[in-house]
Amino acid sequence: MKTPTTPQWILSPSRSRPSTRRLGASVFALVIAGLGLGTSRAQVPPNWEVSTSFQYNIVDARLEVSGSTRSVTVVFAVTDPTHAQQAWNIKTDAPFTLAGARLSIDIGWNTRDLNNKGSTGENLDPVPFGRGTPAAPPISINALSAAAIPVPGGPVGLFQVTARLPSQVFGTARVAIEGHPMWPDASGAPAAVPVKSVFRDLAITDAQPVSRRKIVDIAKCQACHNGQWNDEIEEIIPRLTLHGANRTEEIGVCVVCHNPNQTDVAYRTSGIEVPVDFKTMIHAIHGNKRRDNPLVVVGFRGSVVDFGSVEFPANPRDCFRCHIEEKGRGTYELPLAPGVLGTTINTRSTVGVSIDVNPDNNLRISPTAAVCSSCHDSSKARQHMASSRSGGAFGVLQSQLDSLAVREKCVSCHGPGKEKSVRAVHR
Repeated sequence: MKTPTTPQWILSPSRSRPSTRRLGASVFALVIAGLGLGTSRAQVPPNWEVSTSFQYNIVDARLEVSGSTRSVTVVFAVTDPTHAQQAWNIKTDAPFTLAGARLSIDIGWNTRDLNNKGSTGENLDPVPFGRGTPAAPPISINALSAAAIPVPGGPVGLFQVTARLPSQVFGTARVAIEGHPMWPDASGAPAAVPVKSVFRDLAITDAQPVSRRKIVDIAKCQACHNGQWNDEIEEIIPRLTLHGANRTEEIGVCVVCHNPNQTDVAYRTSGIEVPVDFKTMIHAIHGNKRRDNPLVVVGFRGSVVDFGSVEFPANPRDCFRCHIEEKGRGTYELPLAPGVLGTTINTRSTVGVSIDVNPDNNLRISPTAAVCSSCHDSSKARQHMASSRSGGAFGVLQSQLDSLAVREKCVSCHGPGKEKSVRAVHR
């Protein structure tokens, strides 16, 4: 195999220890072992103190074709910005070998609007409930397992993984690194270290990688989600590390899982599945005070997350608190970008029995109505969106949206320059 061009920062030997700031690897292991390795860390807050010692790097991502088989090989490293980007050896260094550490390479597709069709199997047959398999997950590779191997002839700390792509992949794929090392917190207890997730887009059938649309700016999110006390709501607003400190401060990675084909059906044993599509979920959380019905999502291992107490620390009409402006137009304005998928509200799964992973079967809300109804969820508002004048729909197939059998007309009244434009009514 041809060794990829390696940046200079990775050419140093595996980072040396101990240092004045850190425990030596052997001492570190003894400390953790003495604290009861493997015990639940559910209530231990993330260890931000040492997060600056870790950086995820996608060094190379390439498509490899052999006959009818297509694969993606990802070359990656974890480095330490506080020590001249020396590489951590994820096979031997304590933060990655101790129980609780996690590092994953994820592959999703396509950047037109992420959907991950075929990620659970070529035939798209339903999968049994209880496997923890969502309806539309990315391909996920455990980078701390034997699946990750040192790059042949490469420096210490440079690893690669390879994953076969299903036939349904087209356009541009997105490769991501997420997860967390382990480190003692200020009390000496083991805690997950949040590390900023990273991604890189890779052309599959496109001539060149096509970037996904940019809707918001993470810096705007961090203006509130800074771990500081907020006088407006009289609470500390935590920094954005979620799912056990595995996905941290990178929206481009969040949307790989929180895509239009995804609901919480894989984790609930009763009730009606709830969409976790980012374009609806984030509005529903932050627009909680505008909603008639609080957003309640069932998460990993059946945990129930009720967002009914969330308060947005600003005027909810101020769309630019999150959205960006491009060429004089806010990214919240109509019309939506071409190719935006409808949001799934029913995967046709049998709750608690099996998960239907074929998105062609999904019943959806048409895209604009999906976004608007995530805050304006009253029956009156929904009736307006689904009226013949508006053209929206609640419970249609994506094929009906693609063929324009269902066609939203919201832009005719709510588009830029109109009396009831989105910008005007939210001002």
